[in-house]
Amino acid sequence: MAWDRTSDQHELARERTAEARRRTHLANERTYAAWVRTALALIALGVGIAGYFHLAGNGRVQLFVGLGGSFVIGGALMAALATYAYRKTYESVERGEYGSTMTLTLLLGAIPILLGLLALAMIILQ
Repeated sequence: MAWDRTSDQHELARERTAEARRRTHLANERTYAAWVRTALALIALGVGIAGYFHLAGNGRVQLFVGLGGSFVIGGALMAALATYAYRKTYESVERGEYGSTMTLTLLLGAIPILLGLLALAMIILQ
């Protein structure tokens, strides 16, 4: 029986494709974990801001409690969007489509930018 080079090449191609898919899923999971860590940091910061100004008895307590609440809501929204983006990317990898989730990425990036601008405005107004 002769050696069938074509079938060996096809098998190698299948193995490499499967390995690439596994690596892509792992990268997707690392990205998701990074977004979730950022979301948790925003939530913790929001609780800290609200708690500190509430205990300090500053005259603008309501303003800073609102700022803290905004960070908590922003963090929760970021976690929800990250989960959606993770799932969407997972499904596209399984279908063999390696497209970008540009809109979701921009939304995820906009959350800390908006919260930072809100915090800056609060600091200036104080």
